[in-house]
Amino acid sequence: MSRTTRRRAVRALAPVAGLLAAGLLVWQGSYAAFNASTNNTLNAWATGTMALTNNGGTAAYAGSTPALFVGATPGQPENNMKPGATGFKCITVESTGSVAGTLKFYVTNLTGTAGLQNQLAFTIDAALLSPVTTNVASNCTNFPGSGTTNLATAVALPALPSTFGAQTGMAISGATTQRVAYRIAWTFNSTGTFVGDNALQGKTAGADLNWEIQ
Repeated sequence: MSRTTRRRAVRALAPVAGLLAAGLLVWQGSYAAFNASTNNTLNAWATGTMALTNNGGTAAYAGSTPALFVGATPGQPENNMKPGATGFKCITVESTGSVAGTLKFYVTNLTGTAGLQNQLAFTIDAALLSPVTTNVASNCTNFPGSGTTNLATAVALPALPSTFGAQTGMAISGATTQRVAYRIAWTFNSTGTFVGDNALQGKTAGADLNWEIQ
């Protein structure tokens, strides 16, 4: 076969070879023997909640309740006090949120005479209630006799925590409804002199009681 004839034969076979190569690639792609995959679907994010109410010393819970210390209660003379007078009341706070946090107590909006505020000393104890259905009335019926946390002992009204960060807290799990009862006892301390005590006649002192969870 002449050189010219061979060149013509090569040129004639080239398209056929190209078609065979392309077909081989298609066949290999269509009949791959192995494959694997994985996924993670339907991801979602949602926020939890924090919610507090208190019973105001009664059996009904609300976000805001009337004054706990209002006088006219036997043995607890919030009105017509004189040096040496003492009293106590209880209030229960209920957490119904789904997020864990720390529950804290503090006072705000002090009013009245600074001299009287300084002579009112407070001792405050808190207790996580179990079972959760336990309700502590204003006269402290059902307040636990043990397992309490002391938050203040003989602390003057102006010296009580006035912000969330300044107080000892109670741990709230957030998994279920929880109730924490607070026993708030006060004493009207004498100034130590007749002159000092007499200067406090007819005076008033006031404050808001607050609970917050973070």
